[in-house]
Order: sequence, then structure tokens, then C-alpha cells
Amino acid sequence: MNPLPHLIRFQMIDISPLRSLLSSMRWMALFALVAFISTTPAFAQTSSKKQPKTPTKLPEATAEPENSGSYAPPKAHEEEPPSDADLGPVQKHFVIASKPDDPGSQENAETSSTSTHEKVALDKHIKVPLIHDVQNDSSYNGASNAALLAEIQYLNWGAVTAAQLKARQGHYFTITWSNGGSQGDFTTRFEYRQVNSKDVIRTLSQKMPHVSGTTRSYFAVVDKAYLAYGPVCSWRFTVLKGDTVVAETKSFIW
Repeated sequence: MNPLPHLIRFQMIDISPLRSLLSSMRWMALFALVAFISTTPAFAQTSSKKQPKTPTKLPEATAEPENSGSYAPPKAHEEEPPSDADLGPVQKHFVIASKPDDPGSQENAETSSTSTHEKVALDKHIKVPLIHDVQNDSSYNGASNAALLAEIQYLNWGAVTAAQLKARQGHYFTITWSNGGSQGDFTTRFEYRQVNSKDVIRTLSQKMPHVSGTTRSYFAVVDKAYLAYGPVCSWRFTVLKGDTVVAETKSFIW
């Protein structure tokens, strides 16, 4: 009798309940995957920065007003005297007239206020030995004299633009005078007439404190004042101490 059939026993396991469980787990995984895929674009959209909206059309144009006079008229440009860059280092020593004026307003005011109502007490210790003038313009011809040409170059030194050269055109006067007496405070005055304004007298003055010995006074008519009225045709130079004329010299046709 064979004993194996009694030793080997087989036990059958029923897996039908597990099949339903595995089936339900598969469906749950599938549902979770579908839910994840559907929510991913929305999450990416909310996490990214919002882009500005591009306008689809331009604003409508507005018509010009019918009343053309509603616009304010342009402001007139105010004329300014030459700047330091225009005048340069040489001209800083000069008392300068650079802007044109109204000849009618100066004709009586200047001529009546200088010589008729002031004290004159000439001082023999104060002398005016030298008056030197030079015209710095296109009419000047000093090429044959190196010293005179150097003077023009000195006046124009540093000028680069046409406006700077124009601002330096003019008639320059360097007046040498001396005080042989005690040191004092003086005022020098330069009265002049120009070619185009005829008898109109204009005046430039310069304070000269603590003068003792030889010194110089510098006067110039440049830029627009020179272009408008031309070069100086007659002049008078006076030295005043207080309100008293203590020295005087003048051109031949004054």
C-alpha cells in the first residue's frame, strides 16, 4: 500500500474575494491619476505670473480746438550779456558795454550829467600819459606788425565758437595813468561817442581803490553794442576823487 497519498495533502485557497479587492484598487489608482492630470494645468496657471493684457485698440484721437488763439504766444527770448566763456580771461579786466540801448533815452541824460554840474580841481600829481586803443574786428589789418597781431590774438585767446569770437569783437581802450601824491581812492570815467549814434554820449566807470603810482584802467565796447553803433569816434577820460575831477584827457574832436 502506497503511503504518499496519505502524506501529501493539498489545500485549495479561494481567491475570489481578493479579485474584487484588486479590481477596486485598480479603479482607485486610475481615478487618482485622472484627478492629478486634470488639476496639474490649473496649478501651473495659478503659480505662474499673470501677463499684462495687450491693448486691442488705440485711444481715439482728439481734434484740434477751432480757436487758434487759445494757444499762448511763445515767450520772447531774453538777450543775455556775454558769459565768462565768451569774454575770456583778458576781457575780465575791462569795464564792458555789450548791449545796445535806446539812444533817445541817453542823449540828454548823459550829456547833461557829466560836465556841467561837477567840481573840477585838477591835481598836478595825477597824470594821464598814455591812451592805447585797438579795434578787434574783421577790418583790422595788423599782419605786417607782429606786436599788433599778437595783441589781437591775445584778445581772442580761448575763443572757439563763432559766438565767442563775435562777443569779443569791439573797440578796446587801455588807459595808463599815475598818482604821484599820497595813496587814495579814485573813480575813473570813460565817456564816448560812437560812429552810428553820432552825438549820443555813453559812460563807463571803474572804481580804483588805494591807488599809488602808475596804474591802468580798461574800457571796451563789444558784441551787440559795437555791431549796432560802430567804433568809438570821440572820447573823454576823467579821474575823480569823490565828486571832484582831479585829472582829465580827451580826444581831439571831443
